[in-house]
This record gives sequence, structure tokens and C-alpha cells, in this order.
Amino acid sequence: MQCTLFSTCQYVISATSAERIAFLQNSSNAWDGEIKQVTKHANLEQLPNGKIIPPSGWVCEAEGCNMNENLWLNLTDGAIRCGRSQFVAEGQMCKGNNHMKQYYDTTGYPLVVKLGTISSEGTADVFSYDEDDAVIDPNLEKHLAHFGIDPKSLKKTEKSTLELELDMNQKWEWAKCQEDGASLESIFGPGYTGLINIGSSCYMNSVLQTLLIVPSFVTRFVDGAGPILARVPPLDVHHDFNAQVAKLFSAMASGDYSVENSTLNGIKPSQFKRVVAGAHPEFSSSKQQDAEEYVRFLLDKVSSNTPVEVHDPTLSIKFKVESRFEDIASAMVRYTDREETVLAVPIPKVAPRLSLSLTLVKRSGLPSPITKEKKGARTTIRFKTFPDFLILQAQRFTMSRDYTVKKLDIDLQVPDEIDLSGLRGIGKKENETLLPDDAAASAVPALPEYDRSIAEQLEAMGFTRNASIKAAIETGKSGGVEAAAEWVMLRLDDPSLNDPPAPPASGGRTAPAGPARMEGFTAHQARYALSRNPDANAFHWDHFFDSQVPPECGAAIPGENTTPLESATAREYSDGSGKYRLVAFISHMGSSPHSGHYVAHVKKDDRWILFNDEKVAISQNPPRQLAYLYLFQRAQ
Repeated sequence: MQCTLFSTCQYVISATSAERIAFLQNSSNAWDGEIKQVTKHANLEQLPNGKIIPPSGWVCEAEGCNMNENLWLNLTDGAIRCGRSQFVAEGQMCKGNNHMKQYYDTTGYPLVVKLGTISSEGTADVFSYDEDDAVIDPNLEKHLAHFGIDPKSLKKTEKSTLELELDMNQKWEWAKCQEDGASLESIFGPGYTGLINIGSSCYMNSVLQTLLIVPSFVTRFVDGAGPILARVPPLDVHHDFNAQVAKLFSAMASGDYSVENSTLNGIKPSQFKRVVAGAHPEFSSSKQQDAEEYVRFLLDKVSSNTPVEVHDPTLSIKFKVESRFEDIASAMVRYTDREETVLAVPIPKVAPRLSLSLTLVKRSGLPSPITKEKKGARTTIRFKTFPDFLILQAQRFTMSRDYTVKKLDIDLQVPDEIDLSGLRGIGKKENETLLPDDAAASAVPALPEYDRSIAEQLEAMGFTRNASIKAAIETGKSGGVEAAAEWVMLRLDDPSLNDPPAPPASGGRTAPAGPARMEGFTAHQARYALSRNPDANAFHWDHFFDSQVPPECGAAIPGENTTPLESATAREYSDGSGKYRLVAFISHMGSSPHSGHYVAHVKKDDRWILFNDEKVAISQNPPRQLAYLYLFQRAQ
């Protein structure tokens, strides 16, 4: 019996946990900031000159150089030359006279490998001069063998070019954002609970710590945790969205997992992530993600899972903007409203320091729907409502000339308080004439729904507005900015890329978005009718009467999940003064929003607190100038 018990315990100890299995299934390298392509010179023709390269003791063969570090081997003829000099730390540069580049300019031999980076695993730093990029050489072992080099006998002795660049680019930024070098005092208790990183989940952890200071979320998921869990059958709690959010938020707020001198501090939000992300291709993986994209995704999920009778906590963050379209030729205008979650703020690519600018004006060269003159039009965006909490995104990522994402490492002068009152929209003015409905429709054709933040970020990268909107429409919300940028880059040769996006073709089944589309029926009646007969075109609408429809708040429509349903008129956005104070910000370290690391700084009890995954400490130098997302609260 003892032997059986002992062996069983040993089996349990040595077994791979379900959590670990799930992590391995979703995992990939956390660092995806650099994606190398296979070189077009994989079948490089090598000169039969009989040159043999020794396993060590290399020197630059350029006349008078004799440098013995930062050396590169030309894979065509075996020439050894030094590389370029570059910064490796503040005030420190690696040595190099750029002799290999000069050798390429003379000979045209394109493919080189950094000698000190060749390892027994068969990896090395390979560069192609005519492709002007670091590349993968699938035949590297064969190319090295041509000169008598056996990779299995070598050991890596130098950092690759990418490693040197990352060290330099991130060392200062990481130190600032994580407050390295400062003696930080840990803090414990309710509201100071850390979240354990479960595989590049710092983007999620930072967003959750920030949302925990929003009263509407506390009311819904902390104070309301008991009622939420009471309504969910015990067997369903494990997979219920509201139950998982309530469990996590109430645990974070309780302080039960933030006790001084305890070894059980911190919460591992594995099941929360699994339920919230669902089958989402990005957020369900163990790859790093964009915190801005995640906060939009999470707020949409919270909103869609909020019952009609419960106040939607996201309405204290979401807001409406007023779009004023002015036809310059006729001076006629049109006003429309739309919902937003995050206000994206462009950053100038020049100037080392700047103030947070909120210029919300865009121009486009549309022909006049009234006079047909091509004098263009002007669209001005203003706040229709000011939310209790406002999220600002500093658009730090832009597209370079070679269509790679680059980060703008610019300090932002962000004050403690900002006043946006002057940006409130006031609607139609007395002296304005509205565009006719048909003219307004022709001036601004109805487009499919798309993520405006993705289109705005692509515009900030340098793509045209039309191309950006097309990419956002085609890739959808799930693809994110990178997928949209890739969509544009694959079509750069398309002459119609920058043409205005076409509205959706008519015909086919459409969603019952409004009463007019269903010949006078309400949205609820239309949904019920479609549930009874999915073929909207074949349905005899004239034989359908109100008496056949159950009340909107009564019995559930067959086949429809009524939990996330909420009528548009019930969405009461918070509104008030346009004066705000900074209460939290999320900083990003790394060259891409989908790699690197995120931390959150949150102001609690007049102190800034650093949340770095499971580490929670009192901040000494909150680096607000480097933040990616800012959370402002309406000033009292």
C-alpha cells in the first residue's frame, strides 16, 4: 500500500500539469520583434580557390587593418573583413572600419557571415548586402564546409548584430520604465496584488491593473462578484465570462494574495485568459500582443456580456465623437456620431520633446456632391461626450521606408491635468446649412464596419487614408495593425490601392441593423422574424404581424443568445466636464507593440504604484514621458 501511494505521489509530482500542457500548445518565442527571410542566395556559387579558414585566430585582411573582432567571412571567396562600427552602450561603440561593405562594393559578392557568431547549433549572423538585411541561409553548413569550417566544432564568442542593436535600443528604455537602479519599496494589501506572467501576458496584466481603479468596474465585478457567482451554476463558473472576470477582480482587490512575507503572493490568471480570449487567434496564444488592441477587445467583451438590466461598466470609458463633414465648394455640412474607446494621438516624427497635442482635424480631396467642383471636403472630429475615464494612445509606432514597424522614442511632456473642454462638439450652428440626405450619402458612401484605430495607426505610418481604411476593412479587428499593414504592403503595386474604398454591394442577406432596412419593423421584430425564417429574401413580411412577436424583454428569441443584447437607446454614456487628471499609464519596452514588455503605473492614495507583473512597489520616478497608453479621470 505504501509503495503504491509513494509511486502515485511520484507520478503526480513528475506529471505535466494541464496548465503547462496548454501553455506549451500555445507557446512560441516571446520575442518576435525580428523576422528574418530566407536569402535569395541560398544556392550561392562559391569560388573554387581552395582557401581554408582556421577555427580561430582570424584578422581583417584589409591592408593595414589587422582587426581581430567584429569580423565577417564572405561566403563567395572566403575573404575576411571587419564590419561597421556601431553603438553597443551609452558612450561605447564596437570596433569596425566597414571593410567588408567596401569589399562588397568592389566585388559584388553579397553574402557574409559573422565569424564569432557561428555556433555548434548551426546558427550564425548572416547578412546579405544586396538584400540589405539580416537573412537566413538554409545552406550555411554547406557554405562553411567549402572553406573547411565545421560549425559543430565552433562556439559562439560574439553577439549578433541584432543582439547588439537590441541591447542598445532597449537598455535605457527598460531601465527607465521598470525604474532599474532605484531602491523600490514593495507594497502589500488590498488593491496591490500582482499578476503572474503566464507567457508574454504582461500586456494583459497591465491593462487589468489599470482597469481596477475604474469605479464602474469595481462596482460590477468586485462589489457585484457575489450576485454574479450566485447566478452561475457551479459547473459553469469555470467557463463563464462574467464569473471569471468577477473572480479575478475580486481576488485582486481583496489583498488575500498580497501579504507581506508570504510565499503565496500573486495571482496566475490562466483560466481568465482562456475564457476571455476564447478562440481569438492572437489573444489566446502565448505571444506578446498590443496592449491598445487588447483593451479594446476586453472592453467590447465586457460590454457584450453585460445583461440589459445591468449598467454596462464600459460606458464610463467609451465615448461618442461628433464628426462634422463640410463640403468646401457649397459650404454645406453634415453631422454624424460614432462610438470610440481609445483616443489615438499622433506623435511628430521629429523634435526630441513635445507636448501632448490633440489636433483632431483631417482633410480629404472629395468632389462636391452639390456643385461637383473638386474643392475637397473637411472632416472635423470633436467630443460628443466626455467619459468619466479617458484612454489616450500615444502612437509611438510608425512605418519606415522599408515598410518595417519602427518605434518613436520621443519624450512626451504629459501634465498632471489636461483640459479638453474646447474640443466638445456643439452640433449644427444656426448659420449652417445641412447637406441633403442623398447628397450626404453620395459624399460619404456607407462603408462596412471597420476598426478605426487600425486605420488611424496605418495613416500615422505613412499610408494613405483610403489604403488604411481598405486594410482595416479587409483584415477585420482580429488581425490587428500588423495584419493590416501586411495587407497594404502586398498590394503596393496595385494602381487602385489608394482609390476610395467601395461601399458594400447591395443584395444578399444583411443584418437587421435598423428599422428602415426591415420595411418599418423594429430591430427586435426583425431579429425574431429572421430566427423563424433565416431566408430574409423569401420571408413574406406582409404576412408578419406585431402580435406574433414576444415582448422584447420577455421570452428569449429561439436560437439567439440574449445575454449580450442591449438596445442602442439604453446606452447612456457618461458625460461631464472636459477637465482630466492623469491616474494611470502603461509603458512599453521594445521595438514592436507585439514584443518586448509592458508595465503599468497606477496612482493610488496620492502615490504612484508600479505593477510589473507579480512585482508591486511604490514608484519613485514614474516615467510618464515614455508611456504608450494613458488613463485620465475626470477632475472633480
